Amino acid sequence: MLTVRLSRRYLWRAVSVCLTAGVLLWGCTPEQAVPPPQPPVDVSKRLAPLEECVARSQRAVTAAAEAGVSAGALAPANSSIADAQDALDEAKRLAQQNKPQAAAEQATKGLEECEKIDAKARAQLATEAEARIAQTAACVDEARQAVRNISTARSKSTDVAAAQGALDSAAAGLKQARALLAQNDPKGALGRVDTAQADCQTAQAASEKAAASARKPRRSR
Repeated sequence: MLTVRLSRRYLWRAVSVCLTAGVLLWGCTPEQAVPPPQPPVDVSKRLAPLEECVARSQRAVTAAAEAGVSAGALAPANSSIADAQDALDEAKRLAQQNKPQAAAEQATKGLEECEKIDAKARAQLATEAEARIAQTAACVDEARQAVRNISTARSKSTDVAAAQGALDSAAAGLKQARALLAQNDPKGALGRVDTAQADCQTAQAASEKAAASARKPRRSR
C-alpha cells in the first residue's frame, strides 16, 4: 500500500514538472522564434532607373548649356548630377559586396534626388525660352513698323515683298515658340524662337535696304 502511494506521488511530481516545463517552453517560444527570411531584393530594378535618370539629367543640362543658360545657373544641377552618380556607384559597390538591401536603399535615395534635377534643368530652359521670346517679340514689332514705312514709301515692290515675307515667317515662328513653351517643351520653343529671330533680322535688313533705295534721288529725264 505504501509502495502504491509513493508511486502516485512520484507520478504527480513528474506530471507537474512536465506541465511546468511545457508552460515555460510555450511562453518562451515566441521570443526565440527565428524571423521569417526577407524576400530577396532585385537590385537591378533599382539601379536601372537611377542610371537612366543620371543620363537623362545630363542630357537636360547639356541642352540648357547649348541653349545659352549660364554655367553659374547650371552649377547646382551639375553638382546634383555628381551626387546622383556617386549614389549609383555606391549602390553598385554594395551590390557587388552582396548587400542587396543596402544597395537598394542607396539607389532609391539617389533616384529621389536625381529626379529633381531634370525639373530644375527644364525650368532653366523655360526661363531662357521666355527671355528669347520676349526679345523676338520686340524685334517683330520693330520689323512690322519698318515694313509699314517702306510700304508707303517709293520702295521697290521686290524689296517690300522680301521684307514682308521674312516678317510673316518671324511672326509665325514666334507663335509656334509660344505654343511649344505652353506645352512644356522649352527645348523645342528655343529652337523655334531662334529661327524666328533670324527671320526677323532678315526682315529688318530687307526693310533697311528698301528704305535706302527709296531715298535715292531719281534721274531727271
